[in-house]
Amino acid sequence: MNISHCALVAAVIAISAVQLDAHVGSPDVFLDGSAGPYRLLVTVRPPHAIPGVADVEVRSATGDVRDIRIVPLPLTGPGAQFAPVPDRAARSSEDPQMFTGHLWMMTAGAWQVRITATGDRGTGSLAVPVPTLPQSTLAMGVGLRMLLVALMLTLVFGFVAIVSAVAREATLPPGARPDNGRTRRGRIGGAIAACAALAVVLLGNSWWAVEASNYGRYVYKPLEATTAVSGDGRLTFSLRDPGWIGSRKLDDFVADHDHLMHLFVVSPELDRFWHLHPKETAAASFEQRLPDMPQGHYELFADLVHATGVSETVVTQLDVPAIQGIELTGDDSAFEADDRTRIVWVRDGKPLTTKRLTMFTFRVDDASGQPADDLDLYMGMPGHAIFVRRDRQVFAHVHPAGSASMAALAIGQRALEEKESTADRHAHHGALPATVSFPYGFPQPGDYRIFVQVKRSGRIVTARFDASVESTGG
Repeated sequence: MNISHCALVAAVIAISAVQLDAHVGSPDVFLDGSAGPYRLLVTVRPPHAIPGVADVEVRSATGDVRDIRIVPLPLTGPGAQFAPVPDRAARSSEDPQMFTGHLWMMTAGAWQVRITATGDRGTGSLAVPVPTLPQSTLAMGVGLRMLLVALMLTLVFGFVAIVSAVAREATLPPGARPDNGRTRRGRIGGAIAACAALAVVLLGNSWWAVEASNYGRYVYKPLEATTAVSGDGRLTFSLRDPGWIGSRKLDDFVADHDHLMHLFVVSPELDRFWHLHPKETAAASFEQRLPDMPQGHYELFADLVHATGVSETVVTQLDVPAIQGIELTGDDSAFEADDRTRIVWVRDGKPLTTKRLTMFTFRVDDASGQPADDLDLYMGMPGHAIFVRRDRQVFAHVHPAGSASMAALAIGQRALEEKESTADRHAHHGALPATVSFPYGFPQPGDYRIFVQVKRSGRIVTARFDASVESTGG
């Protein structure tokens, strides 16, 4: 009998943040959005278990918000229209503009946190897409396991002792001592009780093994990709579902910034970078004519969004020969080290730390060093930022609205039946400002490279920045 297996009945299921949502190693959701007249900076930390509790932080940009209510809802379907009674987020005693709360997320898939802000200018709501994808199980700690085993043994021995005493002394007159026959009957009763307890333990262990196996099938399995490059520099990118839940499809992708796939190609040293948009040629199959690329080994991160609002990042690697490719056109772009555009990271002197929402602001200057006045929208946004840790174990594609995909945001906003979505708040008319900001929080310490992309007079330009991130110690 393996008693330690019985203790696993109380094991805690947790998420390993290796790959989640449209990012790799960056599970938290960050959003800079509007709830009616109020600008809110939102952080949602998905639960460590499904079902599990998500942590929600909401910071108002102004001091006139009196109350914040939060509630978890499916992103789509009838459940998105009929909200239960929301919870009131607690206002911080140290920062009156900060509100925090905790919400249960019950199933895997596309969820939202609906936020309602009330203040001096009325009431407004905001939908924050939050994917809930169970990733793995977490082994029980040694201390807890030993405690549970000790409690189990206490119950078993107590049960055997009680049954033995009942069989030996239940009909014995007060003060009388059991004779040999009663003693033998007590031992037989104890043996039967021990066998029954052993059977229960074994059945419990078997039950737990079945439950663990069922949950193992429930654990999120990322899409897999097969890639190949033909002699004329044509990349084929084919998706395969390794099996997860039956509701996931490979023919339901929706456009995000006018493209079904955003493909990011980086070299291991992060000194080469391409942002491409392969075309879908068949269900789960994409194709892209590559630009000029030197021979080498590259890592590929492909962002896709399902019609449900769940977004996924497919990670794969590719070895290519030297390619004499085509000139990049449309929204396809590349990092060019000799680009003369000057993009300045506007930052304070505070060190960068993990688990903290930070506004990353960048200013685009013209040749004379003055703020540029010729910026255009790039795929509907003032800019795009890609955060990559040096070991490529963290990857996040972030917009001025935040880390959630714009397609998922649009789905959530439609459920609110609002005229203006979060994306519209960033859609400027006329000349764009020379600065663009991205809300993001580093999930892990380490050295990162940040690629910032903007569009000037119809030309896409990319700049890179290096960041060293310290652990908060929490």
